[in-house]
Amino acid sequence: MTEITHNITAISDIKIHYAESGRDKQDLVLLLHGFPEFWYTWRQQLPDIGERYHAVAPDMRGYNLSDKPEGIKSYRINHLMADMFRLVEQLGHEKFYLVAHDWGAGVAWAMAIAHPEKIKGLVIMNGPHPFIFSELLSKNETQIEQSQYMAYFRNEGIEDDMLANDCEWLLKWTFKEHLATGQMTEEDRQAYLTAWTRPNALKSMLNYYRASPLTPATAENKGKGFGLNPADFVVKVPTLVIWGEEDHALVPENLDGLAELVPDLEIVRLPNVTHWVTHEAPEIVSKEILSFVDKLAGQSQST
Repeated sequence: MTEITHNITAISDIKIHYAESGRDKQDLVLLLHGFPEFWYTWRQQLPDIGERYHAVAPDMRGYNLSDKPEGIKSYRINHLMADMFRLVEQLGHEKFYLVAHDWGAGVAWAMAIAHPEKIKGLVIMNGPHPFIFSELLSKNETQIEQSQYMAYFRNEGIEDDMLANDCEWLLKWTFKEHLATGQMTEEDRQAYLTAWTRPNALKSMLNYYRASPLTPATAENKGKGFGLNPADFVVKVPTLVIWGEEDHALVPENLDGLAELVPDLEIVRLPNVTHWVTHEAPEIVSKEILSFVDKLAGQSQST
């Protein structure tokens, strides 16, 4: 098994920390975490993927050991995308495979839509397609209800409440059950507490939500939509979606009609798995990523 190593690189005006495995391998697999995680969510995938590919898992801006620029505008999607494209360039790659979960998936969908020529293949885990999600946030009662945390996260100063009592609220919202069942260890808990309590980290992490134009509908604007054109959100990249079917935040309808927006699509549904797929089904996640990338890499080598 390949080891995980760490590095920090300057990209434009900020520094990004990343973990990597298989640095000597030719093809890059970039892995993007969600909220409230960091590179560590991929700790079980990095060595597996690193056996055959250059696997890189950054801390996205605002998280853990990466820089935390001031201001909500610093966390708009254009900056999040640019960070990752610049990181890929710094790593010496032009094209790459992109794997992402949750908020990382939001960035990955945008990257694939904006620059499909740079992405060899896309793997999404429990991260909704932006157009479908915008429609559900506007019109689907269950998705609106289950997304109220997004509205809550926009409130100024709530990071102090989340940090109280060793991040008791945040642990309960995320990994308390995983710790109770042994799917996560005390070492894992300490790793997350360390990342969350770094200076300005949680405020910066919440700024992803504060900078986003997407928020659940209110009584005043329900059903009005966000004015998006589905034609602007077609993904012209081979895509695999791995979906934990017991997701507590994302309704199953996020997969309905996805094939119309992602013509080259495979979906793997994981029953009895919630939103936290890398923690609950790490072996399956590694297997599915490698199978998908291996297939695409084989196709590219034979053409």
